[in-house]
Amino acid sequence: MQRRMLFLALLTALISVPACAGTHALLPPQANDMVPTTLVARDTTVPAAAIAGVARPQIHAERQPVSINWAIPHDTALQTQPQSLARSSREYWLDATADELRQGIALPLSAPGAIIRISPSDTVNGRLTPEKVQLKLGRQSLGADQATSQLADATSMRAAGMSVPAASLVMRLKPELGSGMATLQASNASGRYVVHVFEPNSPFTVTARADRDDALLGQHVHLSVAMQNGSHARPLQSVGGFLRAPDGSTNTLDYHAQADGSYTADAIPTHASATPGLWEFHSFSVGDDGAGNLVHRDTTTVFSAAVPDARFDGNAETRRTANQGIDISIGVIAASTSRYAVSGVLYGRDGDGHMVPAAYAQSAAWLPVGNGKLVLHYDAANLHGVDAPYELHDLRLQDQPAIALIERRAVAMRFDSP
Repeated sequence: MQRRMLFLALLTALISVPACAGTHALLPPQANDMVPTTLVARDTTVPAAAIAGVARPQIHAERQPVSINWAIPHDTALQTQPQSLARSSREYWLDATADELRQGIALPLSAPGAIIRISPSDTVNGRLTPEKVQLKLGRQSLGADQATSQLADATSMRAAGMSVPAASLVMRLKPELGSGMATLQASNASGRYVVHVFEPNSPFTVTARADRDDALLGQHVHLSVAMQNGSHARPLQSVGGFLRAPDGSTNTLDYHAQADGSYTADAIPTHASATPGLWEFHSFSVGDDGAGNLVHRDTTTVFSAAVPDARFDGNAETRRTANQGIDISIGVIAASTSRYAVSGVLYGRDGDGHMVPAAYAQSAAWLPVGNGKLVLHYDAANLHGVDAPYELHDLRLQDQPAIALIERRAVAMRFDSP
């Protein structure tokens, strides 16, 4: 009788434990992973419209859970780390008053065939006519008609599908004029102007790159600005600039010269912007062509910054489903009630013993404040050709209504057959 009771107790215990399930701890974060350390509740109130009479877009926050997954060809080369935006520039901008433009402003040109656009702030009184615009380059002093191979106003540019400010005058200089320090004058200038110089034929570019494409509020973002002459590096003489938040607020950046001739700066996005959008680095650089002639370049690059209102709790449970698929249930701690999404790429061993990508999965659900779970489901058909051990790569947590990535891990966990 005692043996029978012991057998029934063991059987009951086995039945009560989910079959083929395992509990795991996420791997420690790697150097380039993005992991919140402190959670902050996101302000979910809708701010007033920035412009009177302009309705803000309404974001629909779906409440129904969603789960998708699909197979990935095993020979697919996936990025192990997200690539930040690197933006190269052959252009620069100048602000000029009417007095400065009437006297003449200096425009360093590093190559023939530059395109110059002059845009007035006063689109009525500040409109310039070609016969009043003069360009001096070297010993030549020419009117706009003589100096340009193409001359266009805003109307004709817009008709050609190009977006330019109203009342702009656009000039493409004749290549035979060459390059060097030009002087631009307009005798009928009135008000203020923005002068944009684009040098499509110049070998000199300046590239700005942030060290990350996504960041959390309070996290350092590192910027590098470097100049190239074709494929060769050129040292910069000076760089200045600022960080612009999506709401328009700015902070001046402190740039530091590096031994290789580049400049770097660090910034910290410190506040949640009431206006959605990207944070922008604006950099204004001065270099030279190696022969003493100045090269001006303005560059921008962007990144997103999110309120860290949720994070993974560090635990996951794997389970083999009835159809021999795999479910990975991942714990989430939320500081804001919102719809969160988790995604990841499941890797497995192929027939040759190589770790290869097998399938991608994503799921989203509405979670209250506190502890919750999101489940990644991988169909058995999408795991064909791979077996244990498995690895979960590129694990991401997103706050969908905020359009924000709040956690990312390159390699999140390793486990044997669940």
